[in-house]
This record gives sequence, C-alpha cells and structure tokens, in this order.
Amino acid sequence: MPDPHSTSGQESAHLILSRLKLRHLRIIGALGEVQTAAAVARRFHVSPAAISKSLAEIEAIVGAPLWEGRGRRGLALTDLGREMANHATVLLVQLERLAESMSAIQKGGKGELRLASRTLSVHPLLCHALATFNTDRPGVTVRMVEGGIVELIEQLVDGSLDILFTYADPRLDLASLSTVRILPAQKVVVIASRDHPLLARRRITADMLARQRWCIPNAGSRIFHLLQTALHHLGVALPSEGVHTSDVSVTASLLQAGDYLAVFPEGIAEQLCTAKVARRVRFDLGGQVEPVVAVWNKQVTARPAAQLFRQLVVDCANSGSEFLKAPLLGARAVTAPRQKR
Repeated sequence: MPDPHSTSGQESAHLILSRLKLRHLRIIGALGEVQTAAAVARRFHVSPAAISKSLAEIEAIVGAPLWEGRGRRGLALTDLGREMANHATVLLVQLERLAESMSAIQKGGKGELRLASRTLSVHPLLCHALATFNTDRPGVTVRMVEGGIVELIEQLVDGSLDILFTYADPRLDLASLSTVRILPAQKVVVIASRDHPLLARRRITADMLARQRWCIPNAGSRIFHLLQTALHHLGVALPSEGVHTSDVSVTASLLQAGDYLAVFPEGIAEQLCTAKVARRVRFDLGGQVEPVVAVWNKQVTARPAAQLFRQLVVDCANSGSEFLKAPLLGARAVTAPRQKR
C-alpha cells in the first residue's frame, strides 16, 4: 500500500515545480550571491520593486520563509532559502549546458572547451592531448583560462570552467568537485647553470646554496613555500641574491646568461637538463610537490567536448608515453650558445 506521507510529499513537490518559473530560479540564485534585492535588480536591469514582487511570489509558491531582513545589510537566506539557491544555481548551469549541447549538435559537433592549468609539470602531457584533440575535433573552440587557484575553483563551481589541472590541494575538497590523478608526486630538486662553479664541488652544503645567486620562485607559489621550508629545516635562510621569477622561460634564459641556481619539480628539472639549459645539483632538499590532478564539477553535466578531452588526458597519462620526457618548448626556444664571462 502506498505511503500516504510519501505521496503527499511528491504532490507538494510537483505543485511547487509546476508554479516555479525560470526567472524565479535566476532571482533566488542571484540573491544567494549578492544578498540584496537592489543588487539583484541591478544585475537583471529591473526595478527593486519588481524583484521584491518576484521574491514574494517565490515564498508564496514554496509556502515557507526563504530569507529574513537584516536592515542595511540586506537579506539573509534561511536554511531552506540557501538550499533553494544552491539547487537553482546548479539547475541554471544545467540549462546553459543543455542549450550549448543542442547548439553544438546543430552545428555538426562544434562546441567550446575551457581549461586552466596551475602547474608547468602537466604541460607536455596537456599539449600532446590538445594537439590530438584539435586534430580529431577541429570544430571545438579551446580556451586556456588564467587566474589564481581560488578564482579558478569558483569558476569550476559555477560551471564556467570545464577542467582545472593543478597540484592536489585541500581547497579542492568540495562536494561539487571530482578529481583524478594525472601525474604522481614529484621530488623538488635544485638545478644550476651548466658551468656553475658549485657543480665542481665534491660536497655541497645548505649554506653554500644559500650564498649563491638564485632564480627565486615568486612568494606565494607552491615551490617558494617548499624551498623556504626545506632551507628552514636545514638551518639557513632563503637566498637574498638573484631574480624573483616563476617563469620557466625567464629562468632558462638566466641559467644560460649567468651563474644561477633554480628549484623545480623533478619533471620540469629533467626537461631543462635534457634541453642542455641546466644540470642537476647533487643536493637533496627533501621536499616534494603533490600529485597533479584534473578537477571538474560533477554536479553538472559536462560539455561533450570536456568529457572527451578529460578521457583523452587520462588515457595519455596512463600510457606512459615518451612525450612526457620531451624538453619544454620554452626551454628549447631559449637554448643558445652560453655567453662567456
């Protein structure tokens, strides 16, 4: 015998869905972000009175309070209001994806793919996959998005970014996100200009490293933190002489122009050494960078192009292909005869 309470709940849900309109979802979703009726009105280019009327309609449909006034501080969503705003955001992204997919099918498979990378370690694999993808799917527009890790995570959550490649990070532990490992954890190693006097030493100490000129990673970067931590544990301060840069091409040029040290994940260091830009220093810093992962929003239907590309990257990563050991393009581009000093 059917549960009368379950039947009643389903009927109530169907009644709410039959009365809610797309504009209601947009308004409640926007209210969850900007928290004032005036700000929502500005977003949709309507009057605050029109927004207030729509908010009243939404509460009447749901039959329960969704927000409460906070005076000049705007509106605070209730638990029910927050739940509705979160689901409204997901539904709106889903509808956008549906429209994109329909348009892509009508155009013969064309579409868009939005990617971001926060680590150079994955670039050889990523670019190999992109070249293959461009050949197989020439009609898909691929865009590389730049930004800080927090900004890119927000774009994953709101559905505007398809896939992020980055080091594993606790900030990625969100209910809406899913990850897959692309590259394993790597040691952090020190490299030097090919003719650096330090390379002739039979024994190298932490104090010797600290007194050299460095290509110092930019403050705030993962590599800067690892270098700082490693040297601190060894009882020496960060190097004070050199150039602050996290750009691999600038670093490669500096390594050829003068006597410099640099620090990179082992994969990038090996590529620079293969390109004859640098040589590895026999010193163990004792640190490592986390595995590189691909991250995407699992709560929304992925764009067809994103699904295909994500699987292509995973297949490339699992193949163990030799292209992962190829020199970085940036390193090869700057390779030139070393200046005599």
